Amino acid sequence: MKIGLVLATEEEYNSALNGFKFQESKKTNDTFGTIIYKVGKHTLYIVRSGIGEIASSSITQFLITKYRVKLILNYGVCGALRNDVKINTVFLVNNVVHYDFDISLIDKIRPAQYEEFSSPDIPINNKYVRKIKRNFKDVQFVRCASGDKFIADEVFKNKLINEYGCDICDMESAGIVLTCYKNNVDLVSIKAVSDSGSGGEYEDNVIGASEAIFKFANKVLELL
Repeated sequence: MKIGLVLATEEEYNSALNGFKFQESKKTNDTFGTIIYKVGKHTLYIVRSGIGEIASSSITQFLITKYRVKLILNYGVCGALRNDVKINTVFLVNNVVHYDFDISLIDKIRPAQYEEFSSPDIPINNKYVRKIKRNFKDVQFVRCASGDKFIADEVFKNKLINEYGCDICDMESAGIVLTCYKNNVDLVSIKAVSDSGSGGEYEDNVIGASEAIFKFANKVLELL
């Protein structure tokens, strides 16, 4: 299967480079320097998007349009919203809330809700996610708040918990899940916690969290 691997940060990207070792890799001369790599029965198209919803959405669309990938696998670090979420814990994302999308002043619709959906939740539910659920029973499934903001403010974190029931936050998931939805392409989104909102904490933990999530993502690839 053709799988697009979307990675936002340098640390996430390096975890893939170091983990796969790329003995048989091929780096293309396309716009984003996509690396094409065979893993078992799959062909991976690996790109680093950079941080943010627009960057991640454009990379996702690029992989779908140019390489006709059948599945997008996004793995990356995230922030914890709840106090009981531990650093380096790996999660599978069930739902995404694009918290800074709001057309409620012009349409009779809730903040963060798109008209295609019945609530602010954008679901990630496909045969691959269900297969992972069946085979990795210890992995927790979470709701991710996504927007173009590094969240450190406790009041805002509590708002995301109380209004939307979110557990973690990142800056890419909404762009990826919406692009996949509009192209009818399946998505698997795996996150590992690197911080609870402190910049220094992020810098201390981002490499370890990226390596932890690569190990789990590699197991997922073997399963799919």
